[in-house]
Amino acid sequence: MRRAEVERETKETKIKIILDLDGEGKLKGKIPIPYWRHLLETFVFYSSFDLEVYAEGDIEVDEHHLVEDLGLTIGMALRDALSNTNFKRFSHQILPMDEALVLLAIDISGRPYLKWKEDIKRDGHDLIKEFLKAFVNESKITLHVNIISGENLHHIQEAIFKALGLSLKEATRIEERISSTKGKIL
Repeated sequence: MRRAEVERETKETKIKIILDLDGEGKLKGKIPIPYWRHLLETFVFYSSFDLEVYAEGDIEVDEHHLVEDLGLTIGMALRDALSNTNFKRFSHQILPMDEALVLLAIDISGRPYLKWKEDIKRDGHDLIKEFLKAFVNESKITLHVNIISGENLHHIQEAIFKALGLSLKEATRIEERISSTKGKIL
């Protein structure tokens, strides 16, 4: 069973994550930031993962702590759920959403790295990048996000989460052998 449960509690946040990689694309639980609930719903729908999230945090101060810790805990859960399994490892998506176009490539490599590239610098992606950086660091994946075009931040960010979901759905697909010449990934 490719399932993991992770809890993280600090002075700023309290999070419990239950992730099932072989789910139906359902999100349950409590996320006190509606926009992040929307992004995570999008992610799980396209990944077909089931995700339960119970999150509390000092959002009256700033959303940063909770968003970063969501990335950390979901990343930990992904790594734990994949441990001792063989999976495809690589995937990529070129995803349009109205005027937005995003290229996303992933390697579940055991080596954390985030490459973020956008042709036009825009304000408003800070929390998305922090979430992805935390997610990448704990899941130990390589992730490239290339924002090719887009004007509407919501469309760009939703395209990123759709592409991430689709890429992880493919990259976590069960394989008969380890997808590494080293004989080990995570």
